[in-house]
Amino acid sequence: MKGIKPWIDVVRLHPDVESESISLSTYALDLGAIVEKSPTVPPTYRDPYSFFRATHLTTDMKNLIQEVYERLSGKEGNRVLQLRSPFGGGKSHTLATLYYAVKNRKEMEMAIPETREFPQLKDVRVAVFDGEKFDAVSGTKINSVNIKTLWGFIAYQLGSYDLIKEQDQKRIAPGGELVKIMLSDKPTLIILDEVSRYLERAMAEKIGESTLYRQAMEFLQTLTTEVAGSKYACMVYSLQASEREIFGNVEILETLDHLASRVDAKREPIRGDEIFFVLRKRLLAEPPDEKIANEIADLYINELKRNVFTYIPSDEEKRAIEEQLINYRKRFVIAYPFHPALIDLMRERWASIPDFQRTRGLLRFLAVVLRTKSAGLLDLRKGYTN
Repeated sequence: MKGIKPWIDVVRLHPDVESESISLSTYALDLGAIVEKSPTVPPTYRDPYSFFRATHLTTDMKNLIQEVYERLSGKEGNRVLQLRSPFGGGKSHTLATLYYAVKNRKEMEMAIPETREFPQLKDVRVAVFDGEKFDAVSGTKINSVNIKTLWGFIAYQLGSYDLIKEQDQKRIAPGGELVKIMLSDKPTLIILDEVSRYLERAMAEKIGESTLYRQAMEFLQTLTTEVAGSKYACMVYSLQASEREIFGNVEILETLDHLASRVDAKREPIRGDEIFFVLRKRLLAEPPDEKIANEIADLYINELKRNVFTYIPSDEEKRAIEEQLINYRKRFVIAYPFHPALIDLMRERWASIPDFQRTRGLLRFLAVVLRTKSAGLLDLRKGYTN
């Protein structure tokens, strides 16, 4: 339409989108690799400042960070928090956000100035367990120490491995008193991701008359109790939102769900239309011109009115549709350059596809579309000029 710029002239794509090779790994967040500072982690996620520059802190994510800060500073409240993501993704990204928020606060404040208002912390110990990586049989080796269990891995990161070394090597869960000493009275954040994957594998590992699964569950129950009763500790863990995601093992799902026994201790990082801001932040170099987004929204809504109202004789029905269009216009503006109906369709339809990595798959799909359309329009323009 005359006077309206095409989206290619309005938005600047993120460098990851403009790259010639857009692989799924570009949008895959590996929490364990981030903690290990692995060179395989995409640069956007590897550098704390770049990470926060590409991260939209939703309202619930901000609240979660502030809540964790308050627990670590000694304020009362839920200390065992469960993270869910019904959109089928975002859990690991939120846990990585928490990790960087505590370990790299300076970079977070530089990228997101409003986080400077969060409570101040110092000398926080952080332990991260990525259950997808940790092997149930051989464990892992760090600085010549062969750590065999979930509790040994956490204790090592907290500087308390000698305290439960015997329990780790024998793969017997430590008692509450040892866990309490391990937590001490220091600000301590424990992050657990993909624990169900580890527990699934631990079911097959025999430990005398018991199994590693039962010992791990015993430890998690003890850890939960001790963290809940502490003054400066906080534990945040992710949980798959469905039986399918946890390979149909309802026992594991229910047991992990009950770790956060209070309903108000369960968090969702992304809700409703905040997904639009997440997509913009990750796929665009900067937000599009709001004036242009509003102009395009007006054109679109006016065209809808012209077509719909022709077939509606009742004024009452027209007023009801008018109200719906007002809300839809708001969604159109915040979703631009994407059509909100497209994102809604992806959210509803793709959520039912088994084994589809929805968050990273959605990001890659949209990135490919943006880059392909952008390159195509540029080639078309060159053809006209030639």
